[in-house]
Amino acid sequence: MHMKTVLLASDDVHTLAWMREALDRLDARIATVALADIRTKLASTNAELIVIDGGRSPEVFAGIVESAVAEGGDTRLLLVVEPDALDSLRLPVRVFSDFLVRGGSASELAARARALLWPGEEAAAQEVIRVDDLTLNLATYQAYIGGEALEFTYLEYALFMFLVTHPNRVYSREVLLRRVWGSDYFGGPRTVDVHVRRVRAKLGPELSRRLETVRNVGYLWRS
Repeated sequence: MHMKTVLLASDDVHTLAWMREALDRLDARIATVALADIRTKLASTNAELIVIDGGRSPEVFAGIVESAVAEGGDTRLLLVVEPDALDSLRLPVRVFSDFLVRGGSASELAARARALLWPGEEAAAQEVIRVDDLTLNLATYQAYIGGEALEFTYLEYALFMFLVTHPNRVYSREVLLRRVWGSDYFGGPRTVDVHVRRVRAKLGPELSRRLETVRNVGYLWRS
């Protein structure tokens, strides 16, 4: 799992400093960009999240990010908007996104960014989970089998982590979509099946048996 990149976009140095200070606590690489250069930067940077100082015209910047995703990008969007922009605010349909009203706390900004970067992450009492020769590090978002790193995508990891940290309980596809993909996801529930198959393939035959299918219900991780 590589360290994720977060782009901070604003023309105001004080806003950029506030964003950076709020997100420095995340385990992510931080980069900055001027508002006029967002399109170019998105095309050249594999950023998992962009936080944009949208001001009173957030839809303009949302459109730029949506176009970048339509061209093959995989960036999520967090808009900081002025209170008087709320009446006309429309979040893009094709992009995982959220917003924060200017004046919100740094902790709220960090929490919303974390939810977009690592959907479905739950707090756990222990940061390292071991099952047979599997090691799952919740602090670094890494998984290993016998010391070899598993190359999960972030959604594969988020799904796997959610099930492992909630063992012996069946979750329907709809619940998993809501908890892992987020409430704004518009795809069908069969995407869960696709990701489960990919996770099983990477786990191998022994461990994959723990990721059980409950017919006509959903999935569970057997501890």
